[in-house]
Amino acid sequence: MKRLLLYFQLFIIFSSSLFAQDISSGVKLIRDEKYAQAKNTFNSLLNGESKAEAYFYLGEIYFFQSKIDSAKQFYEKGIAADKELALNYAGLVRVNLFQKNSAEAEKNYNQALELGEDIPQVYIVLAEAYSSEYGGKNYDKSINLLNEALKINPQSVKAYVVLGNVYLANGNGSEAIKNFQRAIDIDGTNPEPMTRKAKVYILIGNYEQANILLTEAIKIDPSYSPAYSEIAELNATTKNYLNAAEYYSQHIEASEITLEKQKRFASILYMNKEYEKTINILKDVISKEPDNASSIRILAYSYLRLDDIENSKSYFQKLFEIPSVDYLPTDYENYADLLSKTGNDSLAIDYLYKIVELDSLRKDVYGDISILYFKNKKWNGVISALESKGELTAQEYFDLGKAYYFIQDYTKADSAFNLLSAKVPDLAIAYFWRARVQTNFDPESEQGLAKPYYEQFLSVSGEDTTKFKKELIEAYSYLGYYFYLKEDPRSKEYWLKVEAIDPENQQAKAALKEL
Repeated sequence: MKRLLLYFQLFIIFSSSLFAQDISSGVKLIRDEKYAQAKNTFNSLLNGESKAEAYFYLGEIYFFQSKIDSAKQFYEKGIAADKELALNYAGLVRVNLFQKNSAEAEKNYNQALELGEDIPQVYIVLAEAYSSEYGGKNYDKSINLLNEALKINPQSVKAYVVLGNVYLANGNGSEAIKNFQRAIDIDGTNPEPMTRKAKVYILIGNYEQANILLTEAIKIDPSYSPAYSEIAELNATTKNYLNAAEYYSQHIEASEITLEKQKRFASILYMNKEYEKTINILKDVISKEPDNASSIRILAYSYLRLDDIENSKSYFQKLFEIPSVDYLPTDYENYADLLSKTGNDSLAIDYLYKIVELDSLRKDVYGDISILYFKNKKWNGVISALESKGELTAQEYFDLGKAYYFIQDYTKADSAFNLLSAKVPDLAIAYFWRARVQTNFDPESEQGLAKPYYEQFLSVSGEDTTKFKKELIEAYSYLGYYFYLKEDPRSKEYWLKVEAIDPENQQAKAALKEL
């Protein structure tokens, strides 16, 4: 009989230990964002002694997945299973605050503290609720709750982590780091406080220290998925998209696939120019969310980068057909690029103007507009765009000068080419075009207005016949004629130069014959 009693006692102890292990393993699965596996673990405990606690954690999972009604049902089932377990009342406070039911929140808050006044986790759950956006960002109340938890258990790693999170949310990075470090000092094998501390370093731009912490967190516990996510975002922030893609892939492997993770992974792959992989992922996303604008947008961009014009156009059209979408300047910019590639420059210009309508600071777009106008010889369009742009590049001054020249506004053309030569003094072609403008103020070449500019062109160009053959012929011919009018022997010198690079030049032959 004594032996039977001993076996029974051992069975009870062993069973309790197993239940505790199952709860612990389920909590770790939640921590690692493996919610499907965590649900299975806690569902398996619903017929045992830990039934009420299992319901609490199922409620937590559904709350974290933004399934508020389901979360509420599980917290309530937990209370029905054990009215004395404080955690489910604390869980209901989350739901009450989210649903803006302050009376119920207060009622469940008081009940949770009455039943769990000596349980640190109850204070932690309540602190998370009140510090959240849905809880009104009541940071002072949350800090007080967490300090109470630490009075009960000064070695609570979770309390210090949540306290750090509250300070971080309130913009106090120094206090956040202090509390994360306290958690690390208590348990140096816990990757969570390391990862959270790294987050602070990322926010303040200390990327090197953040990388050290995250690398250590992964080394300590390779199953801790948030560390992979954080180090992926760190690499994305520093534009190392290759590493970002690799770490985010590991994040998904260490947790579970969700639509939100697929979208983020696809955006990182897109930035890493892995367009085909991006397309494969987002096609799966839009099969489940057909009107997801961000996914359709990146699909349109990706096909455009692959020069798959038809597919790109198809997704752009889908994007522009979705109601109530806030379109981005890059939507119009990329679609304009597509239209230009298909020869529809006029419509491309219309879409480029939409960018400026959205963002008046995007003066650079006027440069793109001017290029399309110039391509189609719409000189007034070029002028309008570049005059709107303000500060111009050398190429834009050149285009502006030529546009004014072609509409025969020679004064403004001269001004544009003058600004160009001031901006780039060693640009030979600027002097050539200024000389060409001057010929229109002195059509008979009697005043020699173009002479100093043609001469400057010759000097700066080094009379390079490979680069400037046509321009050199024009400059030599002008100078030859000008000196001919002045009966200056240098005339022959310039006509000989024309003949040397263009032996069949009839004007040079006639001039040399007469000379």
